[in-house]
Amino acid sequence: MKVVGIGAQDDLAYAQNFVERTGTTFTMLWSDSNESWRHFGVRRNSTVLLLDRGGNVVEGSAGSYDPDSLIEQLATMT
Repeated sequence: MKVVGIGAQDDLAYAQNFVERTGTTFTMLWSDSNESWRHFGVRRNSTVLLLDRGGNVVEGSAGSYDPDSLIEQLATMT
């Protein structure tokens, strides 16, 4: 499993500060064009998408999400 965050709001300096401030350890990418958000239909920050190996959305949640549900969904994909 690969966890990737995609920042697209504010600016790159703000995103870099966020990573440093929160101690984020997973891969973070920056998309100043918002193309990645448009591609996946993301409309707000803090959206969680679970993609299969083919890049298809299996599960999605805007805002907060239930970690237990995410773990269950991941278990069905392995």
